[in-house]
Amino acid sequence: LVPRGSHMNTSELRICRINKESGPCTGGEELFLLCDKVQKEDISVVFSTASWEGRADFSQADVHRQFAIVFKTPPYEDLEISEPVTVNVFLQRLTDGVCSEPLPFTYLPR
Repeated sequence: LVPRGSHMNTSELRICRINKESGPCTGGEELFLLCDKVQKEDISVVFSTASWEGRADFSQADVHRQFAIVFKTPPYEDLEISEPVTVNVFLQRLTDGVCSEPLPFTYLPR
C-alpha cells in the first residue's frame, strides 16, 4: 500500500523496541522507544484502546537522531482501575496520519 499524496517521507513507521511494557495508570512514566527513522517534528506516540486515546508527552529535543524517542506515558482514562489494562502503543505521523503496527503496553492499578 502506498500512501496517497506526494509526501517525501513514505518510509514505514516501526517501533523496534520499548524499554518497559507496563507502568502506572497515572502516567508520567519515562519510557525509551527505539524506532525506524522518524521526523522529530512530524511524529506522535499514541496510547489507545477501542474507546480511548492518549498521547505521550515529549518535545522535539526528546527525539534522538531519528531512531529513538524518550517520552512520558499519558495517564490512562480511568485512574481507579483495579485490574491491569493492556492498551496499544503506536507511532503516528502527524502529516498523513499513517500509523505503525501497535505494541502492547499495560497500565497497572495504583
